[in-house]
Amino acid sequence: MIELYKELCSEYPIVSIEDPFDKEDWEHIKYISSLGICQIVGDDLLMSNAKRIEKAIAESACNALLLKVNQVGTVTEVIEVVRLAKEAHWGVVTSHRCGETIDSFIADLSVGLASGVIKSGAPCRGERLEKYNQLLRIEEELGDHAVYAGEDWRQ
Repeated sequence: MIELYKELCSEYPIVSIEDPFDKEDWEHIKYISSLGICQIVGDDLLMSNAKRIEKAIAESACNALLLKVNQVGTVTEVIEVVRLAKEAHWGVVTSHRCGETIDSFIADLSVGLASGVIKSGAPCRGERLEKYNQLLRIEEELGDHAVYAGEDWRQ
């Protein structure tokens, strides 16, 4: 799998790979992360859990957090795990959940936490479109104060 990931990342503009191996396969996740071929996002590996994030940081097991608010518990805990990730210079991907409602809170949270990336799926259903529409409303409200981080998204 590692060779396949390396080949794909060299051939295509792949920005990130989410959970490239089993959630308990720390050895291979650490190795692929060390290659620097793309962003390695921890989802099942981290489960938005502070203890698992701390372990991943200590072991350089990945370099981005997939933030699922429903896994964390409280907004205070969400802020804490994002702080952990950002202090480690990781990326943060704020993610929606399958079967979600049209509530757009995840878009507001993503902007408020300056996560840099939101994962809402293809804009083919109302609950997904609502999140993208909210991002557009936020950008419109911020006007010239809206900043796209671009390549500096981890800063």
